[in-house]
Amino acid sequence: MSKISPLLQQYFSIREAHPNALLLFQVGDFYELFFEDAQKASAFLGIALTKRGTFENRPIPLCGVPVHSLDHHLIKLIKGGFKVALCDQLEEARAGKIVQRGVTQVLTPGTLTDLRMLEEKKASYCIALAPQAHGTTIGLAAAELLTGQIFATTIEQSKEILLEAELARFAPDEIIVHPALTNSSLVTKLKKQGYYLSFFDPISYEAIFSDWLQGHPQETQTLVRHAPALSDALLLLVGFLKQNQERALPFCSQLFVYSPDDYLILDAATQKNLELFSSTDAKTNASLFNLIDHCATAMGSRLLKKWLARPQRRKTSIQQRQNAIKSLKDQLFTREKLIEVLYNVGDLERIVGRIILRKYQHKDLLNLKQALAAIEKVKVLLADLNYDRLLEQIHANIFDSAPLLLYLQKALSDDPDSSWHIRPGYNEELDQIREHAEQGTQAIAVFENEQKLATGINSLKVKFNRIQGYTIELTKTQSASAPEHYVKLQTLVNATRYTTAELQQLEFELTSAEEIAQRLDQELFEELITYTISFGPHLRRTGQQLAILDALLGLTITATTHNWIQPEISEGGGLQISQGKHPVVSAQLGAEFVPNNTTLSQDARTWIITGPNMGGKSTYLRQVALIVLLAHIGSFVPASYAQIPLTDRIFTRIGASDNVTAGKSTFLVEMEETATICNHGTAQSLVILDEVGRGTSTYDGLAIAQAVLEYLHHQIQAKVLFATHFHELTTLTTTSHGIVAYHAASIQTSEGILLLHKIEPGCAEGSFGIEVARQANLPTQITRRAQELLNTYTQHTNPA
Repeated sequence: MSKISPLLQQYFSIREAHPNALLLFQVGDFYELFFEDAQKASAFLGIALTKRGTFENRPIPLCGVPVHSLDHHLIKLIKGGFKVALCDQLEEARAGKIVQRGVTQVLTPGTLTDLRMLEEKKASYCIALAPQAHGTTIGLAAAELLTGQIFATTIEQSKEILLEAELARFAPDEIIVHPALTNSSLVTKLKKQGYYLSFFDPISYEAIFSDWLQGHPQETQTLVRHAPALSDALLLLVGFLKQNQERALPFCSQLFVYSPDDYLILDAATQKNLELFSSTDAKTNASLFNLIDHCATAMGSRLLKKWLARPQRRKTSIQQRQNAIKSLKDQLFTREKLIEVLYNVGDLERIVGRIILRKYQHKDLLNLKQALAAIEKVKVLLADLNYDRLLEQIHANIFDSAPLLLYLQKALSDDPDSSWHIRPGYNEELDQIREHAEQGTQAIAVFENEQKLATGINSLKVKFNRIQGYTIELTKTQSASAPEHYVKLQTLVNATRYTTAELQQLEFELTSAEEIAQRLDQELFEELITYTISFGPHLRRTGQQLAILDALLGLTITATTHNWIQPEISEGGGLQISQGKHPVVSAQLGAEFVPNNTTLSQDARTWIITGPNMGGKSTYLRQVALIVLLAHIGSFVPASYAQIPLTDRIFTRIGASDNVTAGKSTFLVEMEETATICNHGTAQSLVILDEVGRGTSTYDGLAIAQAVLEYLHHQIQAKVLFATHFHELTTLTTTSHGIVAYHAASIQTSEGILLLHKIEPGCAEGSFGIEVARQANLPTQITRRAQELLNTYTQHTNPA
């Protein structure tokens, strides 16, 4: 058996502590991967796989990436779902001695802090899931590292659909799974849904978790300790962060314990059906979020997206946002100045997070300085507003940035590319040492000119390289003329390098001055960082408040641009919308869009909507749901009047597509989504159903559709909009109080059917399917034959 080299021994020792990560092992100017890691990385990154040395008489697979291009490859690996452990050289290499190395970062999709690896307008969440031991609940804890916020809740294990809805709202980059869930059906389902899962045992982190929890208010500690599943999920999260992002743990000090019922619940199907964050047309991205996102900062956009995924159910919170939007809407000049200033605030939340986590670059400090200057202007502008309560709270919670701003202006260098962090003129000692170093640089330039004159060789150069330092370089032909006191260091193909006693002395003086200056510059910069971090809680709170202000301004711009109105919010009762419009489609069509009215009351709580395809039924259904949703985030809405009751869930069953990868047919998916609505809907829910029962035979479909409709109306008593081609269902309007018939209006003309896109009382005279087929240019032979068959079927169904 071959002897293991010291380098390989060191590698195995470090590798053992990170068995589930790709270990990038720094060797000089490269990060190298060995064995199976090398095979995985080379295949994924498309880089060469080579071999170096042997282990157990077999060649060792090897690949590597240059240090200077590490970031590019890291981004690809993390986005590809790999966990990466970065092992750096911790000291300068010395001949005959193994270099000390250690893992400085463990990167996973949910623990990233590099802004290049994060989506600007999407919050990055790492979620921990842990079940209650011998209990019925599951704990969920979600951390957003760069804001330091943790959200935690518990959910009944029997309500797995509610857990799926919570995960859909967070859209986590990583889910940490408790060992007790490893072989569960939940994990199997999460894998099928495409979530990135990490498995972690937190048993050795209980003392660390206890210390972390003690840093929170006593009320929060008591709440957590009396909820075992909640406590276990937080323990799992804290342990994972301690192992992978140790510096993030003290920063993650804002713990919010909530109940999913505090918010209007939107499951993944509803988010998709309503095209909240992405549209079926990827080219236009005609999503609701894209329409209303007029934020000046990325942190404002992220908050607005959170509001959209987690709408409010508290009337006072909704009305506070409405009143703030109204106030901003009424004060055009101040509003426009605020927007202009907020652009200079930038992504303050993530800037502050990177500084506190010590993942900063010099430009982060420059961006912070710019943000602080803008914050002072924001405070002045807010003071000029006619206050409402929410804007007043925002103003009160923005800290006085002047002391920190003044310090950064005096101390921080404005050049992000300079090797110096500290501004000239801030520290007299540093200035003197720098001046001495600059004189040393000038002395070497003088020395070069003197050597040219003394040797008569005008092409003589004094150059610097990291290995030999400063050298005199002569071309191959000129080397014969080198003076005797020139000491030869190296012969190259086309040149020779020399040194002299004088040059060595000049280099020593220059290097000493530069080293002293760099050391002092770093010490002063560390003082600057420490002082900045001392403002961490104030900066974090200010960032959160400015994100709220930015999100409100974004909604104000939307309301003003599209002439939306402030809806009335009621604790209960009916839903009424006058001249309502689909927010996205109406913005695209402008004056061509046809508005519609909606009244869902005890006398008309369930609408059966019939009419031809392309008549506007599906657009209308989404329109009502989106108006209700917008009202719950505090936004104005596209209507002339709207009264919206507080709603606990919006359910949608619109369209279907075969889920081939999951082995599910269109009809099975349709029935599963319909079952979710029937099992979880309440009298406070809004239910949108489009073409239930169409995926099976006519009579089966009709029977299922009627049974579902009756159950929703009589048992659940939800507000229901039910679009269908089963005209037979309209007979329920004569037997069930509160069920009414509406239809998508159309006019038969000499040229065919004219679709009015108007939803009116009554039942449609027919589905006009054949007429729509004609308009779609189906061959005349087919449509003529279809009409003959339809007449035959009608005669058999309704004999004279």
